[in-house]
Amino acid sequence: MKPHPIPPLVTDAARLDALADFAILDTPAEAGFDGIVQLACQLCNVPVALVSLVAEDRQWFKARVGFPPCETDLNSSVCAHALAQPDALLIIPDLTTDPRTAANPLVTGDPFIRFYAGAPLRTASGLVLGSLCVIDKVARPKGLTASQVNGLRLLAEQVMSQLELRRAVTQRDTLRASEHQAYVARDALRDTQLAIVAAEGALNPILGAVIDGAMRAIPAAEGGVFELIEGPELEYSLARGALLPHQGVRVTLDGSTSGACARTNQPILVSDAGTDPRVNGALAKRINLGSAVHAPIARGSQVLGVLKLQASYPFAFSDADLAQLTLFAGAATVGLTEAAARAELRAKDVYWRGLFDRLHEGFIVGEVVRDAANRITDWRYVEVNPAWGELVGIDPATVIGRTIREMIPGVEDEWVNEFADVVVTGQAANFTRQAGTLRRWYEGRAFPLDGDRFGVIFLEVTQRVEAEVRRTALLALGDYLRDLTTTAEMTHAAAEIVGRTLGATRAGFGRIEGDVEAIVIEPDWTAPGQVSIAGRHQFDDYGDIRAHLRRGEPLVINDVTTDPRTRDDPAAMQAIGITALVNMPVREKGRTVAVFIAHDTQARIWTPEELAFLRNVADRVEVGVARVRAEELQGVLNHELAHRLKNTLAIVQSIASSTLRGVTERGPVEAFERRVLALSRAHDVLMQKSWTVAKMRAVMESVLAMQADLDRFALDGPDLDISPQAALSLSLLLHELATNALKYGALSATAGKVRIAWRTEEGQAPALVLDWSESGGPAVTPPSNRGGFGSKLIRMGLVGTRAANLRYDPVGLQAEFRAPLAEIQVQVH
Repeated sequence: MKPHPIPPLVTDAARLDALADFAILDTPAEAGFDGIVQLACQLCNVPVALVSLVAEDRQWFKARVGFPPCETDLNSSVCAHALAQPDALLIIPDLTTDPRTAANPLVTGDPFIRFYAGAPLRTASGLVLGSLCVIDKVARPKGLTASQVNGLRLLAEQVMSQLELRRAVTQRDTLRASEHQAYVARDALRDTQLAIVAAEGALNPILGAVIDGAMRAIPAAEGGVFELIEGPELEYSLARGALLPHQGVRVTLDGSTSGACARTNQPILVSDAGTDPRVNGALAKRINLGSAVHAPIARGSQVLGVLKLQASYPFAFSDADLAQLTLFAGAATVGLTEAAARAELRAKDVYWRGLFDRLHEGFIVGEVVRDAANRITDWRYVEVNPAWGELVGIDPATVIGRTIREMIPGVEDEWVNEFADVVVTGQAANFTRQAGTLRRWYEGRAFPLDGDRFGVIFLEVTQRVEAEVRRTALLALGDYLRDLTTTAEMTHAAAEIVGRTLGATRAGFGRIEGDVEAIVIEPDWTAPGQVSIAGRHQFDDYGDIRAHLRRGEPLVINDVTTDPRTRDDPAAMQAIGITALVNMPVREKGRTVAVFIAHDTQARIWTPEELAFLRNVADRVEVGVARVRAEELQGVLNHELAHRLKNTLAIVQSIASSTLRGVTERGPVEAFERRVLALSRAHDVLMQKSWTVAKMRAVMESVLAMQADLDRFALDGPDLDISPQAALSLSLLLHELATNALKYGALSATAGKVRIAWRTEEGQAPALVLDWSESGGPAVTPPSNRGGFGSKLIRMGLVGTRAANLRYDPVGLQAEFRAPLAEIQVQVH
């Protein structure tokens, strides 16, 4: 027997890209995935469970129980066939009889597997990466129970959650590493600029500081050199690292990469010196050059030389490294230019002042303030640059001579104590800290100067720090929502995370009543000293604030005393500690059903990043709450099922009374049994939908299959969701029609057929129209009397409307039944 072809979806480019994005293949075992396959084995009572990922040329198992190999080829893969079923489990009761798997080597040979069930591992965009599957070595004709199917699907969702969490953590770590290197590069550039200032125009210290800083910022560099132009040549004027033995070497401007950089005044990246035609091959061999970056040093349009970093192997540098080197070349240009002019400008201090003022970083010269006991209690500003004012939001002209405690009331003690330690110990210190009253984060370096003075150079990093805080908060929220089991616990945990992350004074989650008329707030989180507002509130009591939420837009108010929607009467909000607020709506089927709230006692501007964070939290909480409520609803549906079964028994009793009254022979009894069986089939379909809705086609097929092969029936119409009552009525009606057709009509003849067509008609009262059309049977004639109970059921029509039009044509019975669509379909409230 030939193996079944590998499904085309295996090689789908979008699916393979999605799998590669998770970077999961060939990674070590992880407890989170191992625990899931163990649970799958216990749930389904099987010896084998796998987290199987289908790659282009193999299937690989991230976790496995009872299956030694860590991967197989695709010819041995059953999971590959699950790719085509993103919304349903693939269940094969007997692998030896299914054409897709009968020739599978794992079926025909060791370990001789016989049963398979796989839940798809589906991404948010609908792409299937593989499956969480369970395998048995004996066939299972009945497959899995409903609870096992549901449990396996939920475990597959947990696998995807683990994959998403793993990817988020990896991305976070990558970002942290990138940010760390960026910080190292900024720190190196900052130190280089300070060293240039300290060099006071001395050429070699300036060049040495630039080379050292560039090599520190670009770790791939093994050697660095300044090549200054001397006539038609470039001289290795100052070298570091692997190029130090070659200091003093001269190369011609023509026929070298550095010469090309100098002539064009453009930076150059040499990825592979062995293949780049611009490289002087003899020189490259002499200095062991594998790859390099070059940046020109120019004053105006005049090129003074070239700054070069190199490595002994190819592809050591990137375009980002070239851009970074250009910054250091710029610093060198400044240093060389200022060195040339320093003698003239020294008396007026123009050099220092110009460089100081041009820095993009904030720069402070401070002097500590001591009390009578010689303890440092404060420090005053001696000098600041213009960038300081932009980064702090204070006019630099107002600060000189004043202390930090005067300029920023309530500033944290660490802003004094750490700089005091720099003065006392004489040791520089790096810092990343928030100025709380300014709501800004700063990162920089403080270093000692003469006596009680110190210097600080810094940048604002508020966006970076807060973004990291928000990312960490979302990861923590995901952990909470996965573990908590009640709505109150979820909403309170989310509220606390939001409140602390955004520095708000209150946060919470509330359900909307009516047309955004009122809100019922779950137990909320509050900062110390603030009161809870859990409970029911009318929106109109707080201003004209309903319109945005009705439209599904966030309600964002930075200051209730100035916002046009609340400024006429802000007292109601101020009375419960609200000066700024955000209501982030949660939508469902086109209307706002809940909001996530954040309040502040102070006016503030809510940033787009904060609003996006709230949107993300609101969506995640809604998903978590929906999960809990769905579980609660299942309990309610179980009670409803019992109630409906009682009603069904009442129907059975009525049928029994009508069918068997005064009858002693077996015929009516058998008719009764068949009618009860028809009801039972309808119940089966309803049970598959948890007694809430049934698919119309499924009800038809289930009932008609009792009477004749389904190929005797032609079904034509939309597959509607119908109510439980409609499903029971339809099953009885079709049972009676099919019974009559089997006795007297089309189904009594070998070639007879029945066509069942249905459609919806629009109008003031939309209706469902169902046509029963027989052909190919014996000629039929109208009954001579009203008939029995079966005939009564037919004349009652759908859901008891009695809208039944019966025509006994010679070719067969033609019947039309009508019913209001509202009585057929499930009503959504």
